[in-house]
Amino acid sequence: MFAKINFHDEFYQKLKLLVLPITMQQFMLALVSATDAIMLGAVSQTSLSAVSLAGQIQFVLNLFISGISAGSGIMAAQYWGKKDAASIEEVMPIALRTNLIFSGAFTVFAAVAPEVLMFTSDPALIESGAVYLRAVSLSYLLCGISQIYLILLKNTGYATVSSRISCTAVVVNIICNAILIYGLLGLPALGIQGAAYATVAARLVELIWSYLETKQSGRVQIIWKKMFHAADAVLTKDFWRYTTPVLGAALVWGIAYVSYSVIMGHMGSDAVAANSITTIAKNMLSCLIRGVSGGAGVLIGNLLGAGELDKAKVYG
Repeated sequence: MFAKINFHDEFYQKLKLLVLPITMQQFMLALVSATDAIMLGAVSQTSLSAVSLAGQIQFVLNLFISGISAGSGIMAAQYWGKKDAASIEEVMPIALRTNLIFSGAFTVFAAVAPEVLMFTSDPALIESGAVYLRAVSLSYLLCGISQIYLILLKNTGYATVSSRISCTAVVVNIICNAILIYGLLGLPALGIQGAAYATVAARLVELIWSYLETKQSGRVQIIWKKMFHAADAVLTKDFWRYTTPVLGAALVWGIAYVSYSVIMGHMGSDAVAANSITTIAKNMLSCLIRGVSGGAGVLIGNLLGAGELDKAKVYG
């Protein structure tokens, strides 16, 4: 039997404060893909299809970043529930160091050998996709760093701030897309390369702002020098205990999804373009689901950290 839902009780009031900003953040991210499709589709179908295939590299990287962020987010939420900021500042450098390794490798690979990363046999798509990957490669490293800062803010009581940063970065991305793709304001029309530069600009804004937010007085910070020292053995073990299952599940699912895209890539630009549009529609429809799950994760993690196991079970 299901209990009668009362949206005015404590649980729903707390969840609302987390779900709304996370949902908006997810919607804005989906909106970037939608505007990319519209703007690049107006340039050419080849540009749209090439960026869609090249975007699978960002998707694979996001799986790594999401897994690492989830592990650190679980621990941050629990330690925040205990009001143990010192332990959070010990854990986050572990996550940051791991993300730097993954995102740095993707950046180098995309800059040096982008053709290898295009999952298609179509020469036109490979050529256009390689141009995009070289130009966008720096954004992978920026993303790996900024996501750790955003997950820190989200799990230490600043979910709204985290959402505001991401949404602003999305707006910057869309505006820069229009300017650089079509050559507005007297700038040259860069087409597919302009879309890549717009992504880099947005990631840079996201990183700088999130970094400055954590430097404010009284907030939990990421201490970079701790990345170069051996972390606490217990915290490191706990970090990988939480991270490995999430990362493993994401990668297994991601491999299947990328394999699907590889098949599409060998069916020609028409199939790739159609798949790109349907994926965008799916992502926009799933924003609320992602918002609820993300908000619930933070809320329950705080309760577990505070030792309120019974309440956490009820909320779950």
